[in-house]
Amino acid sequence: MQKHGYSLREVLKFTLPLVLMTLSFNLMFSVDRMVLARYSIDSMNAVSLAGNFVVITSFIAIVIAQMATVFVGQYNGLGEYKKTGWPVWQMIYFSLMSLLFFVPCGLATEYIDIFPNLYRDERICYQKIVMISSGIPAISSALSSFFIGRGQSTIVIIAVLIGNVINFCLDIALVFGVEGVVPPLGAKGAAIATVIGELARVIILFALFLNKDNRFNCATFDYKFRKRLFWDCVRTGFPISLTKSLGLLAWFLLLLMFTSVSRDFATIESVLVSLWAVFAFFSEGVARAISALTANLIGQNNLKAVKKLLTLFLKLNMIVTLIFAIPLVIYQNIFFTFLDKLNGNIAHLYSDFSFVFCSLWITLFMDGIFYIVCGVLSAGGDTKFPMYVEQGATWLLIVLPTAAMYFSGTLRTIRATYVMIPAASCVNVVAIYFRYKKMKWFQRLV
Repeated sequence: MQKHGYSLREVLKFTLPLVLMTLSFNLMFSVDRMVLARYSIDSMNAVSLAGNFVVITSFIAIVIAQMATVFVGQYNGLGEYKKTGWPVWQMIYFSLMSLLFFVPCGLATEYIDIFPNLYRDERICYQKIVMISSGIPAISSALSSFFIGRGQSTIVIIAVLIGNVINFCLDIALVFGVEGVVPPLGAKGAAIATVIGELARVIILFALFLNKDNRFNCATFDYKFRKRLFWDCVRTGFPISLTKSLGLLAWFLLLLMFTSVSRDFATIESVLVSLWAVFAFFSEGVARAISALTANLIGQNNLKAVKKLLTLFLKLNMIVTLIFAIPLVIYQNIFFTFLDKLNGNIAHLYSDFSFVFCSLWITLFMDGIFYIVCGVLSAGGDTKFPMYVEQGATWLLIVLPTAAMYFSGTLRTIRATYVMIPAASCVNVVAIYFRYKKMKWFQRLV
């Protein structure tokens, strides 16, 4: 690091792996839906509905397992390398324990079905398989924390990319079938491909976690259950995971309402959710990066460098958002060409698609600003206010107005909600700006 802060080269070197890792993770969720879109619109809608429902329940375990990163980083920073494997094992045990919840829920999918008339057969098949195996992504998060906490995120990127390639190849083979070998399995094939892709990622990370160097230098084979450390990880991660799950619940309810209104609404929302997961990689990745970099500067009491760093990240956000404008605003035909090949006549939806693509672009720009500033605040321990603001805006300005239209029978266009979504993002930016200006976040935690 330079005397007056980080150089652009240093920032990019640190940020790019985190952004790529986030992109790789997000692509895993979108591949199934995009492949199924070529197979059947109804299959895509079924998987979108089931997938979002499973993510809400499994995300709590995944985020808690990720908390091992904090403890690995602290041990690594203190030079206690022999302890860096301890929190990983605790979160592996937590992930295995979560199967006691996920497996029964998956097996009982038919009996706890809350929306039986919406693409029922394919949705239940997909939901059952993915729910039963929901402990696997949590184990992957726990193992990833070992490498991320020690600054070796490239290893995680490679593992995730391999898992994605396996998932994509199996998606093609199992969804459409291989003549004389495997019949077309549709949503069931997509579920099997997802599970195998995630399992491959776990196997790769676990093998590297237990390799000779890590066993010798980091004692990664010390798998003792440590009750206090276990509960410290759970207590640290639970509030964050619960808040994020509430956010996912909000978007799931929107999807559920749109799906209940019409097949056209369901199709638009399913495509948008998939695109959102892909394009949101930048804001999620840079938020982690600026938080880590700002924490170092706060430790040096270097406020001037923090402000320069924030300005640099905001400029990067503007550049990336302008790039996003190419497919989302300027050349939307890229998506329309793909949609033209889907099974189903949806050309009449292109006007609405065009509108929501522009809404998505504005939202991505505003969310990028919001999460960048949130990353600065979180470096000083100010984490609750951003979560309250984000959830408040989502539920009060988006979900409740949409629900009011839905229950009153006036939800006749999807555009109304996609006006409220970027408006809520603007409210988030204004609120977080005033919080930043108060400077309560600029404090050392250790």
